Amino acid sequence: MKPFATLAFAAALASSAFPALAQEAKTIRVGSWLPAHHLIVAGILEPWAAAIEEETAGSLKFEIMTSPLGPPPAQFDLLLDQAFDVGYGVSGHNAGRFTMTQVMDLPFMSPDPWAGSAASWLTYQKFGADYGEHQGAHVVGLFTHSNPNINMAKGRVETLTDLQGKTIRVGGNVTGRIMSELGASPVQLPPTEAQTAMSRGVADGITFPSESIDFFGITPVISSITRVPGGLYTDTFWVAFNQDSWDGLSEVERAAVDKHSGMALAMLSGFAWSNGDKYGEEKLNENGVEFVTLSDEDVATARDTLKPLETEWLAQASDKGFDGEAILQYARDMAENYRADREVNVVK
Repeated sequence: MKPFATLAFAAALASSAFPALAQEAKTIRVGSWLPAHHLIVAGILEPWAAAIEEETAGSLKFEIMTSPLGPPPAQFDLLLDQAFDVGYGVSGHNAGRFTMTQVMDLPFMSPDPWAGSAASWLTYQKFGADYGEHQGAHVVGLFTHSNPNINMAKGRVETLTDLQGKTIRVGGNVTGRIMSELGASPVQLPPTEAQTAMSRGVADGITFPSESIDFFGITPVISSITRVPGGLYTDTFWVAFNQDSWDGLSEVERAAVDKHSGMALAMLSGFAWSNGDKYGEEKLNENGVEFVTLSDEDVATARDTLKPLETEWLAQASDKGFDGEAILQYARDMAENYRADREVNVVK
């Protein structure tokens, strides 16, 4: 009877300890400036957080905030100020701050979201420790959105000359420069104001992936969409812990975060954006939007016209003491390795 009593006592003791263990779970607050149903939140951050929670058997609990503490450009500083433990943002929202990290923002670097996201992370993993652009934070992921299109409220952009004099809403500094070089007049507005701006003639069009056109309710004012093969531009998103919050994790917890971050997060992003675009295009087609593809000749012209952006980025890299050519080539190689349309196992 004594052994049984001992086992019963141990079992009772163990069961009474579970609530205490549950109370010791660390809550990781994730700052968010997008609605909870946005693709980045619902399709990327939530499954990422859920995978880590499961991996740690609940010792980490993620709380994604439902109200923003500041506008998108303020997110990195809010993270550094410990307003939350984990944050995310668009590198291009802080012009000049994440120049080296933004290598994938250059024209025609990202042929699709799988390639762009993989290349952005792998390039940062190889070179980013030297950049010093995220001091005070521990970056766990980088990713890019899907290929953007030129979405017009009126008229069509069949050739590059059709962009001349058009006012185009853009979201970041590099995108604005691209539109300017191609002859358009960029205007930077929050996406929530884009539909109103185009309805009132303040903007003729907007650069956005199909997913975002639908999500932000812009579909009703779009009449035509021009695809640019090769990826005219992209934005690089970052996901990072505040350094003190990261240091406060155990080795096991950090390993769990690492397992589901980095390339895993990049691939999760590629999946989310690809599916988001498919849904967005279905809605655009239902609305009778016309799709146009820029010709190979115009794509070649755009590449030549936008070459100065690459030259300037290389000069900035040199000024910072980096081998920009090596970084750029590595990023291109990684994008080529992970592009979704690369033929494999095909008998010819």
